[in-house]
Amino acid sequence: MIKNVNFPSYVFSSFVAGYVMMAVDMIMDGFLGLFGTYREYLQMVRQFGIFQGFEGIALVVGHTINSLVLALFFVDVRVYNRIPLRGGLAKGIFFGAVWHVWVLVFLLFASIGGSKFAISMLHSPYTSHISLFLLHLIWGGTLGLLYTPKEL
Repeated sequence: MIKNVNFPSYVFSSFVAGYVMMAVDMIMDGFLGLFGTYREYLQMVRQFGIFQGFEGIALVVGHTINSLVLALFFVDVRVYNRIPLRGGLAKGIFFGAVWHVWVLVFLLFASIGGSKFAISMLHSPYTSHISLFLLHLIWGGTLGLLYTPKEL
């Protein structure tokens, strides 16, 4: 999967994209009634009783790891080269939109199976769903803007 990936660019772009996504969510909290979804994630971490006293750190570390792992799908040349747009920014925004749809499909199936996390996510207010869609566009756009494919 990472054979034809520009590894330094992937690591840098995925770290920055994850940070930007989280920073926008925090900085824009309340803008037009949107964003601030980090509070919902903190509440879920507390609800499950894990990382007691370290919920904020767990949120940041977990989100950073998610960005690193999930960006692998974008930088895989089999995906990157098949995105039907030109330029990294456009490819990234497209990927962020598609990724968000996949997240919703996963949550739907997981909730049917009884996943408390998925059920909780799907029952979030519509403003959270709009916010998460926009945040995935921002994540994908940042990832695409900063990632430089490997010269083959």
